[in-house]
Order: sequence, then C-alpha cells, then structure tokens
Amino acid sequence: MKRYFALLVTVTVNSSYAQSSVSLYGTIDGGLTYTNRVSTGTKTGSNLQFVSGNSLGENWGLTGTEDLGGGWHTNFALESGFASSNGTAARQGVMFGRQAYVGLSGPWGSVTTGRQWDLIGTTFPYYSIGALTPAGLLAWGLHSYAAGGYALDDRVWGVGVNNAVKYTSPDIHGLSFSAMYGFGNVAGSLGTDSIDNVVASYNDANLSASVGFITVHNVTSASNLLEYAGGASYKVDNLKIFGMVTSVQLTGEGKPRAVTFEAGATYYVSPTILIGGSYQFQERKNLASANQLTFVTDYFLSKRTDVYVAAALGHDHAFGSQVQAAYGAPSDTDAQTAVRAGIRHHF
Repeated sequence: MKRYFALLVTVTVNSSYAQSSVSLYGTIDGGLTYTNRVSTGTKTGSNLQFVSGNSLGENWGLTGTEDLGGGWHTNFALESGFASSNGTAARQGVMFGRQAYVGLSGPWGSVTTGRQWDLIGTTFPYYSIGALTPAGLLAWGLHSYAAGGYALDDRVWGVGVNNAVKYTSPDIHGLSFSAMYGFGNVAGSLGTDSIDNVVASYNDANLSASVGFITVHNVTSASNLLEYAGGASYKVDNLKIFGMVTSVQLTGEGKPRAVTFEAGATYYVSPTILIGGSYQFQERKNLASANQLTFVTDYFLSKRTDVYVAAALGHDHAFGSQVQAAYGAPSDTDAQTAVRAGIRHHF
C-alpha cells in the first residue's frame, strides 16, 4: 500500500511541477444558403442547399502546453476539419489537415514547426467582415475568385502550409512580427514549392494594424505568386471600423494581378446582437473590375452559441459573379445574390 501511495505522490508532484495542460476545442456551423442564378453549365436556376462550415471551417482540435521553467513552454496543436452536413473529414486521408505543429515559446518569442496556417490567413481575416462576423465564405468569394479563377486567391481565409517553421516575436509596446518559411522538400532545389511569409502588427486597446507579404513558389507550372497585404481596425465603444487591401500577382506570362479593397463596420446593438456590413472592390490588370456588398445580423444565445443571417450581393463586370467561396458556383450573368441563415456552436 505504501508503495502505491508513494507512486501516486510522485505522479502528482511531477504533474504539478510540469504544469501541463491539454484542451479540446472546436466549432460546428450549419445552415441553409439560397443563391440565385447559379450556372451549372447545362442550366441556370436558384439553389437552396444545406451548407456546413460557412462561417468558419468546422473543426475539432487539441492544444497543449508544458511549463519548462524559466519562462519557457512547450506548445503543440493538432486540428482536424470535418463537415457536419455528412460527417466526412474535410481532407480525406489526412487526419490533421488544418494544423499539426509543435514548438517552444519563451522570453524571446516562439518557434513552431509542422503544418500551420499561413500568416496572411491568421492575421488579415480580422480586418474583414468574413471573420469579424459569421459571413465567412459569403464574404470571401470576391477575394478568392479573383479574375474568374482561384489562381489569384489572396489567401485571406488562410491556407495550410506544410513543412513550415514559424517564428513569432514577443509583444513590445504593442509591436510584434512573425516570419514563416515552408520547405518545398524538393531534392536539389531549396526554393521549389517553398513559401516565404512575413507579417508585422501593432495592437493597443482600440487600434490594430498589420502589413505583410507572402511568396508562393511554383503556384502554377510557370508562375510564382507574390502578395502584399495591409489592414487596420479601430474600435470606439460598441463600434468597430475596419479596412484592408491585398495585391496579388503571378510572375508568369502577362503577370496577371488583382487588387482587392474592403471597408466596413460592425456594431453591437446590445450585448447579444451584432450587426455588420462591408463593401469590397476588386481591380484587375487588363480586366474589368468587380464589387460586392455584404450584410450580417448575429444573435448570441450564449457565449458559445449564436444564430445569424448573412446576405451578399456581387457584381463582376468581367465574369459570372460568384459571391460564395468554396461551396458556391458562378452566375450566368455579372450579378449574383446569396442569403444564409445558420447556427454556430463553439466548444
């Protein structure tokens, strides 16, 4: 009996000394989306569908930390995506397709290694109606569908980077910066399929601002992608005003480019009701422009559960407009409207 008691005390002391913790978290989001003038190639009509993960990609994950002493910690995260509409994994054959990293943090910042979100996707959504409200993919159709295809995606919704090493500095009077390098892992060529990414930010009680760039090598067989981004937000009581701009260019023949501007605001009418809206404008090299209006009303049933309605109106002067990213389809005309009602729960 004494032997087992001593073992229990040893385990308890070691656990207390290490101060380790592991947390389970996730998001489930489901709802109905109505989209008009959807073109399937053979016919055109309205579409009413159940869509999951519109406001924020549905996910579950584990995060953990261990106190190593002296201000140093070990950190890890494992995150998987899924679709509540049919229960399938977001990336078939990949268990933790959203994130899978481990690293160290301390007085000089943090270093993490593994599959991680690019820095554009972890910073600039918070200067966009898509992440500040449940608008999600209804607000990112213009950002991703630039020039009638996804090659000029400005990555505002975030893209997972494999084989990545990321450094994040400590906050110094509100200033911080992060740098990431994604190894292409191509033998004999360090640069092939690699990613360079740097972001600098300033944050205080009311003002937030960020600038950054990302280079994605071999995004197509003949081109690299180069993106510059800047954004800012300012909060006064219940009102937040925000804006951002991204410039995405391919280095191949013709050097296609799309510059996307967004400005908007959110306002808490009461502690449980949030309303928001934004205007987006996109200018393309040698192509006609596009624009979109997005409006959202969000009602919080609790700290973890909310119900919402989002609406988007897109107008593309060069292509069939597509107002919803990922789950949407282009219109047979230069305009398209979508309305969504959904419920979201965080755990």
